[in-house]
Amino acid sequence: MVSDDLVERIAAEVLRRIGGASPANPPPSAAPAAPAPAAPPVRPPPVAPAGLRSLVLLTGGDNRLDEALVQLGRIAECSRETTVVLSPTAQRLVGAPAVRRAAPAAQVLADGDPAKLLADVDAVWLPNLSLNAASKIARLVPDSLVCILAVRALLLGIPVAAARDSLYPAGVDPEKVPEPVRARVEELVAELRKLGVRICPVDRLAAGPATGAASGTTPGCSGGGDCTACGLCVEKQPHAVRAMVESGAARIAAAPGSQPQAGDLAALIDHTLLKPDATEKDVRKLCEEAKQYGFASVCVNPSWVPLCAELLAGTPVKVCTVIGFPLGATTPTAKAIETRDAIANGANEIDMVINVGALKSGNDELVRQDIEGVVQAAHGKAMVKVILETALLSREEKIKACLLAKMAGADFVKTSTGFSSGGATVEDIALMRATVGPEMGVKASGGIRDRATAEAMVAAGATRIGASASVAIATGQKPAGKGY
Repeated sequence: MVSDDLVERIAAEVLRRIGGASPANPPPSAAPAAPAPAAPPVRPPPVAPAGLRSLVLLTGGDNRLDEALVQLGRIAECSRETTVVLSPTAQRLVGAPAVRRAAPAAQVLADGDPAKLLADVDAVWLPNLSLNAASKIARLVPDSLVCILAVRALLLGIPVAAARDSLYPAGVDPEKVPEPVRARVEELVAELRKLGVRICPVDRLAAGPATGAASGTTPGCSGGGDCTACGLCVEKQPHAVRAMVESGAARIAAAPGSQPQAGDLAALIDHTLLKPDATEKDVRKLCEEAKQYGFASVCVNPSWVPLCAELLAGTPVKVCTVIGFPLGATTPTAKAIETRDAIANGANEIDMVINVGALKSGNDELVRQDIEGVVQAAHGKAMVKVILETALLSREEKIKACLLAKMAGADFVKTSTGFSSGGATVEDIALMRATVGPEMGVKASGGIRDRATAEAMVAAGATRIGASASVAIATGQKPAGKGY
């Protein structure tokens, strides 16, 4: 097990090299040096109640649009069915293509019969509520399709949740708005709340409307608006649990005797095909297997991302691709451009290879910038996993690489490309989990060919498995062929 002293010593060395100071050894000066900025915490995403039929209304609000699309994706992932209606301004501001990338399975509309659109809807969401739309909804003025739908939902008692961030346009600092104007905006928020609208920051929107069918309760759950820690989520809300695991949770609490649903191991697997001679037929088969067995994602080379995005549209299977693969020796700029291109083509997850040579040379700042460039390029649109290539690293270098990935804001650390001198080991997974803590995901990849090995990796702390023998792992059969 990695010792706290070793991690602290390596962390202090990393901070020294990238310009920070060890808290235990600040630089001599007249005043104490400010501590180096900590990496932003990686929090599990709020999870919309599973099984809902959701109606998402996009208005003309332009503040924090990236986060609004992230929340749209989370709502769609955890809903049985999602319809997105765009106002004319939202069509120009956001656009249907961006909506489809965020929520591939959602139906995207600009017009329709309000009665039919609200039929059997369990919850209505407004991720980018504009001041104009908020004012009309608060006064129950249904003068456009979006406002008609929101007002009718309130009249029908359908729970409505809205993000407040776009009430102030992008570029307007609420703190600098004259007090009478700001007070009027707050009065408007209060009026919406009186009507039953749940108002919250955009990054908490997918936690769900607070009442009615969207309270987050499920059959057999004793909870109401707040969690009562009944421990039944593993059985009653497996999709919510899976979202937490994918965001890095190392353990999930459950009531005594609770059993996860069958196929949970499959749901942790990135079904992988990275061979240079892989054909379109091979990729199509990969996607069909991923849908059949419920794998977390398919992991393919960037050129296959558009095809996979098309084949997997409307399914919970993500499209993962590799960046700087397999050597990690390209520049930070090249990796950032690759990332943007992959996301534009439909990638939901990014597995980037760390600059191994820079790490072994002690150039910690370059390594951090390399990872950070990809994280910023992904910018909430895709999860970022950092491949360390552990077979080439010493124990201290593995710890340092994990710390740098965490500082740079990555979501996961991953063992291997599968193309180097070695793959994942239980010891490396345990070391990586101990180093990054519960805040990040850990992906075991390289050489995992059977169910027993995969289960050992999960027991050691892995929350994802990268494998080409995914079907054999999921079914417990003997794998055929060679890896990757």
